[in-house]
Parts: sequence; structure tokens; C-alpha cells
Amino acid sequence: MEHYQRYLPEYDVIIVGAGVGGLAAALKLAHSQKSVLLLEQHNMTGGYSSSFVRGRYEFEVSLHELCECGDGKDGHTYGGVRKILDECGVHPEYVMVPDAYRVILSKYDIDFTMPFGIDNAIAAIEAVDPGQGPKVANLFKLCKEIYEALLYIQSCDMNPDPKTMATKHSSFLRTASYSVEDVYNSMGFSPLTKDLMSAYYGYVTRRLNETSFTVWALMLYLYIHDGAHIINKTSHALAVDIEERIRALGGQVETNVHVSRLLVENGTVVGVRTAQGEDIRAKRVLCNLAPSTVYTKMMNAADVPEKALKLTGARTLGGSPFGVYLGLNALPQEMGVTSYEFFFSEDMDTSRIYRMSKQWQVSNKVSVTCPDMAIPGLSGPDRCQMNFTCLYDPDAMRGHTDPATYQRNKEEFANALIDQFENITKARIRPHIEEIEISTPATYVHYSATPKGNIYGYEMTVVDGIVPRTLAIHEEQYVPGLDFVGGYGRRAHGFSSSITNGYDTAVDTLKQLGGE
Repeated sequence: MEHYQRYLPEYDVIIVGAGVGGLAAALKLAHSQKSVLLLEQHNMTGGYSSSFVRGRYEFEVSLHELCECGDGKDGHTYGGVRKILDECGVHPEYVMVPDAYRVILSKYDIDFTMPFGIDNAIAAIEAVDPGQGPKVANLFKLCKEIYEALLYIQSCDMNPDPKTMATKHSSFLRTASYSVEDVYNSMGFSPLTKDLMSAYYGYVTRRLNETSFTVWALMLYLYIHDGAHIINKTSHALAVDIEERIRALGGQVETNVHVSRLLVENGTVVGVRTAQGEDIRAKRVLCNLAPSTVYTKMMNAADVPEKALKLTGARTLGGSPFGVYLGLNALPQEMGVTSYEFFFSEDMDTSRIYRMSKQWQVSNKVSVTCPDMAIPGLSGPDRCQMNFTCLYDPDAMRGHTDPATYQRNKEEFANALIDQFENITKARIRPHIEEIEISTPATYVHYSATPKGNIYGYEMTVVDGIVPRTLAIHEEQYVPGLDFVGGYGRRAHGFSSSITNGYDTAVDTLKQLGGE
């Protein structure tokens, strides 16, 4: 009998980890006709682009909404994420959510819904905070200028002409070193308008006084101008679409394969070793994992440059989530649930919320989504689902995982969040709870082995955000033959950013392989 060879003698690229960053990288490489092997330790691809089933409900694990998915029609931008997927032959069913967000702030006793569309957003702010509309208009004008500057920089392969930048994109240069709070203060926003315009902060950071305005401006402009999208039925459908396309293009995807080590020869990564002892060689290896995990658990200390370890130690891990998933045996409107996404808090003082996140206590800054408000009937004809999420410092749960108290602790937190939601919105969801599942940072440690349950990569700051990381990307490739994709890469965390980062890293890899 002929012996079955599972792997090729050598691949152009091996990718470790099939989250959306790894999937996007594999997709681009396979589309460029490179031999690519994507290895995933779990029984399915997707990472956090996944779902799980409890009873008659299929729950979305973590996607709230996608940015950069505009179709280029009716004045919308042809979004970068949609462009990437279209280019490689992946066409998921995008669903635009009804509104940007609904934010309920107890400090002001205000319940505010932010609509999509720049003019609509300006009018909505002016209606609740008279006199602030023109200031918000100036903000969006600035955001558009920064967006156009970033398009120009990208078109120059990150090597823009200084004269062009100074004459045509001076707004970008003036604000490049500013935080979001710096810009908001300089524009004279009232405390209320500042808070109403800050609801998205959890998508990119945990403190606006340290967040690069450049990053914020890009995200805010694209979301409000083009809308936000989710995938029908869950984000796992996107993962499946990408995986199937990779296979159709000749790429190899293997699940239930745990990579235990990277193979290093003469200081260069030349492949991987599986937990089964199989050595698989490649010209380059991309990891959809935390660099700290790779450097400390998958490589010998002598093979890791000191400056690589110093950089990972200097950066701060992003947030670790606590989540509650509810399956409800009634339609949203029957319970008084009228929006797709809610944010509720005392205010949007991100420094205060950040300090609170360092303690393992019930949070009052919570995000709630009801997918059935965006996709009617998603959960079934007579029911719906809701997902609660709040973020904690990665060390907040330290000392709170004792088996004797862990389960009770989870239930107390979940009950408190449900009570908060009902008290604030006046909706009545508790009598309709049919299924409930609760996740903590410990859950993410167990299922994905992320450091301390972190799912948000490294925190972004003015001096360590997307722009500085992109400019320094080649200087930070400390180990020849090795690069990183996903939430720890140059575009940082988030679904849209991870997809873009996977694609961009694949393009760089192709250049190093002598391709595109």
C-alpha cells in the first residue's frame, strides 16, 4: 500500500492559527498561487469568528460589527475589507445594521441614538446639544481629510512625498501626535457631546486620552459615512467562506493540529513542529498568535533577540472580556428591545472606566447587541438572542478563579448586568430567558490560549498605534522567516483590522518570496 503523505516536503508559507487574520493571509497567498499550509489546533477555523449552539440558539461569539465593508454605491466608500475579499473571490452576505449605536448615559439622563450618515449624525447631536452641531461638522471634515491623507500614504507604499503632505494633507501632519481627547478639547466640545461621540472607544482602545486621533478619525469616518455591517448568519459563515475559497485555490487547511515549536536554523525560522512530532518546512512562517506566546513557548531563548522580548514586554495587553449570551423566547419588540447595539454607562469618562476595569467588579460600562434587530428572524420565528460584553484589565481576574467561587461569581455578574439593562432601558427580558451562557477571561484562556484571556491584542496609543507600527513593521521583524498576523499585527485588534493585517502581511510575504 502506498504511504499517505499528509504534508508537502516544503511550503512557500505555513500559517499557524486560523483566526480571521490567518485566514485572510492564507487567502491572499493561495490566490497568488503560493503553496500555503494553514494549521489550526481546534476542530474548525475562524478563531473568534465563530459561533456555538445552546438548545435551539446559535450564538455569535464576538462580532459586534464590521467596518470597511461599504459597497462603493450611493456615495459610500468601497471598503477595504470588502475589496480584499472581493479580490480573492469571497463574497459573504453583508447585512448593514440599523444605526451606528444607541448610548444611554445616566449622568446626563440621556438616551441617544447615533444614526449613519455624516449629515444625520451632525443633526442628531445638534438636536440634543444645541450649538454643538457645527463643531461636530468640523470634526467630520477633519476626519475626512485624514482619511484622504491615509489613502495617499498607502498609494505611495508608505513613502509619501513630503511636499505633497505639507501642501495637501497638512491636517494629517498637524494632528498626527494628538490624542482623541486633545482634538475634542481643542474643538470645544461640551462634556455631553464629547461623551456621545466617544461610544466607539472600546473598539480601538480603553482610554481616549492616549488614543491616536489618526486611528480614531479613520474609524469614526468610515463607520458613520459608510455604515457598519455584520455577516448573515454569524461571523462563522465568513470563516467558512474563506476556508472553502482557500481550498478551492489549492491551499491546504488542516484542523486539530497543534504546533508546539518553530524550527529555527542559523537564526532563521524554516518551519514548524507539531505536537505529534511532525516537522514541516517552509520558506516563511506567519503566526496568528501573541508574539509573547511564540517567543516564550515555541522557540528556544537563544533564538529570540533580546529587543523582541523587550518590545513585547513594553506593550500593554488590551482588554479581556466578560460576556453573557441570552437565548430569549420572545421577539425583541415584545420585550421592549428596540435597538441593535446599546452602550450604557454613567458617562464616557474613559480614564475612570479604565481604572474601574482593573478591579474584578460588576462593570457599569456595558455593550449589548441584539442580532435579531439587524437580521429579523435570525434566531427563529418566535425568539431572539442578546449578547452582553464588558472589558477588564487582563490582570483583573487574578485570584478570582477558585473553583469553589468561580461559578457563583459568574452568575452574580451576569444577573447584575441583566438587572442594569432592565432598569436602564425598561425592557423586560428576564422572564423570557430560555438559554444562558457566560464567558470570562478564563474562558478565552481555555479555548484560545491567549495571554490572560486577552482578545484585543496590544493597546494602541499615540506613539504605538497603527501608523507608527506600520512605519516600523520591517524593523520589528526581529526573526528572519517569521512574521505575525491578526490582532497583534500592525493594524491591531478587531475583525476588520485583523483581516486587513492578514492581507497586508501576505503582500509583504509575497514581496519577500519574489512575488507581487
